[in-house]
Amino acid sequence: MDKSLAEIFRLEPDLQGFFLQVRRLEGQFRFDREEMEALGQAYFDKYPEKFVQRNLEEVRLGYQLTRFCLLEKSMAGMKRELKDFFRQAFDQPENIAGLVAGLSGSGQGPELAAGFGQLQASLDGLKAIVDELPKGMVKERFLGGLSSLLNVCYLLKLFIGRIGQESLQD
Repeated sequence: MDKSLAEIFRLEPDLQGFFLQVRRLEGQFRFDREEMEALGQAYFDKYPEKFVQRNLEEVRLGYQLTRFCLLEKSMAGMKRELKDFFRQAFDQPENIAGLVAGLSGSGQGPELAAGFGQLQASLDGLKAIVDELPKGMVKERFLGGLSSLLNVCYLLKLFIGRIGQESLQD
C-alpha cells in the first residue's frame, strides 16, 4: 500500500470517498497502534474536538470511521460474498436473522460459520491494539466504533449458532 489510512483520509474530501478508497484495499493495510493513532489525529485535524457545544454528528462520524476501518481490516482475505454479507449485517443489524437464513439456506452455513470465526479472531486482535492506545479522544473513538461492532457480533453469533443447532436436528 502506498498511502496510510491517515493520508487517504486527509486527501478525501468526505467520508464516503475515504470509504471507497479503503474498501479498494481489500483489508490489505497496516492497522497497528501507530496507524490507529495517525488516523485518529487526521480525524481530529479535520473535526477538532470541542469541549463546549460538541458537535454530536462529528462524534458519530468518528465512530463510523473507526467501525468501518476495523471491519474492513477484519475481513482481509475473505471471499467477496462473505464480505458483502458481513458489510450488510453490520450496516443493517435489524436484518441479521434474514441475512443469515438466506446465506445458510443456500448451503453456505459452514462457510459463514468459518468466516465469522475469522472475523471474531481478527476483531479480538484489533481490540487488543485499541486497548493499547493511550487514554484520550482517539482511543474513545476507536472504543465507540469497536463497541458497536461487538454488539452486532453478538447477534451474528446467536443466529449463526442456530444454524448449527438446526443442522444437528435434521
